[in-house]
Amino acid sequence: MKRFNNFRRMLLPVAALAATTGLTLGGCTKVDDTLGGNLVPDNQQMRAGYVQLPRDGELNPRKYVETRLFQTDSIISSNISYGYMGSMFNDTLGRRSAGFLSQMISYYKVDEGYFADKPIFDSAQILLKVTSFGRDTLTPQSFAVYEVISNKYLTEKPIAPKKSQRDSTFYLNFDPVAAGVYNPDEPLFTFTLGGDGKYPSTTPAVTLEPTEAGKKYIRRLMLQEGKYAGDYSIYSAEKLESWVEEFRGLYIAPNPQKPLAKSDNGTIFATDLTYSGLSVYGRTRVKEDPSLIKDTIRMIYYFYEERAAFGNVSVNCIKHNYEEATSARKINIDEARETAENRPENPFVYVEGMGGVVTEMTFSPEFFAALEEEIAKGNADNKDFKTLAFSQVRMSIYFNGSDYKWENVADGSIEDIKRLTVEMSAAPSRLGMYTNYKMLTPISDYAYTYEQNYGSSMTLAYNGRINRSRGCYVMDITGYMQQLWNSYMEAKADAGGEVAKIDWDKVENRSIYIGPEAYSLYTTSFGVLQGMSTEPGADEQNNAPIRFSMAYNLIK
Repeated sequence: MKRFNNFRRMLLPVAALAATTGLTLGGCTKVDDTLGGNLVPDNQQMRAGYVQLPRDGELNPRKYVETRLFQTDSIISSNISYGYMGSMFNDTLGRRSAGFLSQMISYYKVDEGYFADKPIFDSAQILLKVTSFGRDTLTPQSFAVYEVISNKYLTEKPIAPKKSQRDSTFYLNFDPVAAGVYNPDEPLFTFTLGGDGKYPSTTPAVTLEPTEAGKKYIRRLMLQEGKYAGDYSIYSAEKLESWVEEFRGLYIAPNPQKPLAKSDNGTIFATDLTYSGLSVYGRTRVKEDPSLIKDTIRMIYYFYEERAAFGNVSVNCIKHNYEEATSARKINIDEARETAENRPENPFVYVEGMGGVVTEMTFSPEFFAALEEEIAKGNADNKDFKTLAFSQVRMSIYFNGSDYKWENVADGSIEDIKRLTVEMSAAPSRLGMYTNYKMLTPISDYAYTYEQNYGSSMTLAYNGRINRSRGCYVMDITGYMQQLWNSYMEAKADAGGEVAKIDWDKVENRSIYIGPEAYSLYTTSFGVLQGMSTEPGADEQNNAPIRFSMAYNLIK
């Protein structure tokens, strides 16, 4: 990367000189050795150019890229500060469901005798700070709260390398039922979230409906039953490790007894675990006369406390059922999985959060051949240009019904414009591009950690956001494209300069991944966009396949 930047800086003064000379004298002479031209060393002479692929008027565009669906379970789902819960149905993606398990610790130190004798349990609430949700919050959803009955999902994991404790990293393929985390037949509580006139973002707590198992669980928390009956030491900071061994946490998921109907869209809620937990209210009795009330009591158990040495493990569990989709563009997930031997080409770009499908884009030999043609055109007057230096490369991914010409977007009809507006609103606001999606390794232009560290003071040229007037996403991928081209030239040199003998596996990062931006992997938004060029007569046609607009300099 350092060499590339220095190389570009070296070229800029020469490019500026060439551009200025051309503008000043272009109308005065057709002779090659214009004023000052003989002062530029022959090996630094260059020529500026611009090309768009596919080109304007290209009736049957060559397949410059290949697009395929890609889905991996190797996305971290644990300890990400948020818990996701809910169900949502979509005719293209089917049903998506989310639940989360979390350890919890007591917010208060409980003094000896606080619960007195036979305290009364009045109510319990789930504490929430809903930070995001999808579009349908009007549909009420029922949730079930279960006790985490086993810590084997943690204790049977190997010791993390170079650490003294077990690894608490989990991925999207974690199955809490198979791991024996909870008993699905024995919920502790149920509650409802969403509904007409109820706003999840302003709901700090929801009252729980306890089952008999839930009432028994509360008696254990009040030290009336169980292993620590009457033993207040379990609430001390010194016994925190013992606490998480006895009270292992809660698992919250959609209530299987009241599933979301297909006729409802539903949504998935995200709650900030720092402010989420369980709150219990009760009353104590006068010891001498239990019919008299002595005092009120309250306990709070938070799902995350950054100062605690134990008790901060949380795991999100996401399920996808693509079979429930009804659209003609429903996904065959078996063909998209990273474990599939041959993932077929797909004419569309799918981008889904929640660990769903994203798109792998591979630059085809046709793409490099088209750039070689640009060099050949530059050499038509007996020049000896050998390679390219890109000054700007923009990639555009168009929504369905959009067009390269803005005036033709959605055919200009009101109904199509409304449809396109709905699609753009439902899609992620920004796309990320990665050389390794599982590791979230970005292309060089999409330095998201740098952007995050510098906040609003740092805006990447990469962009990656929707241009609503054009009906497409636009990404600046200049740095990545230069690296890709340089790698291609090296592979070509290794093949003795013969394109037909190139080992395409040697062209580094020829395949990249288009997905949600790095800090929105769990977005509920999704988009289906135009991908690669389609064959004439194909069932699905892309009128505006992925386009690359490239300004370059030919270099000797």
